[in-house]
Amino acid sequence: MKNSLRSIGIDDGYFPIEYKGMRKKTLIASVLCINSDVENLVLELVTVDGLDGTESAVRAVRRVGVADIVFQDGVTIAGFNVIDPEELSAVTGIPVAVIFKHDLNLEKIYRALKKHFSDWRERYGVISRTYSKSVKVPTPWRDIRISTVNIEVSKALNYIIKLQTVSPLPEPLRLADIVASGLTKNTVLLKIINGET
Repeated sequence: MKNSLRSIGIDDGYFPIEYKGMRKKTLIASVLCINSDVENLVLELVTVDGLDGTESAVRAVRRVGVADIVFQDGVTIAGFNVIDPEELSAVTGIPVAVIFKHDLNLEKIYRALKKHFSDWRERYGVISRTYSKSVKVPTPWRDIRISTVNIEVSKALNYIIKLQTVSPLPEPLRLADIVASGLTKNTVLLKIINGET
């Protein structure tokens, strides 16, 4: 259909706190929707506190299908791993909108990263660059903060509003969160993934 909107949501799953610093894996889910209906779903592994977030996201987006826009839930996943929306858009050729559910305290993030990671500059650079470009925009549900890559804020906002069917999050992103969290929380799947069984 000519007016069909194809969009992808990416979000990460749960991991136990003891996974931090152990190179353990959790899942990211990539959900492709046509309008608000699920068309495809892809799962990828991502390292807790690693630096493979962008690479995992690129694989997930390429595997799930062609879309008009990709939605990210913030920039950090799997602890302090990051998905760089600029790189994700450049490699896949798809515009990206990052949705921040909460305002960030960049100074607090800076201190935490500098304390715990030797590669803190790379991680903080992605977070601060993306968040500093973000703007707060009104939606029928509530104001949300978004940062966009290769798409006008107004166009991304129109897509988001069209896809806010049951929550302030666009439907593909809401579903990606449900899938990734549901598969990893209170199940043995993480132990299987990490060879703990």
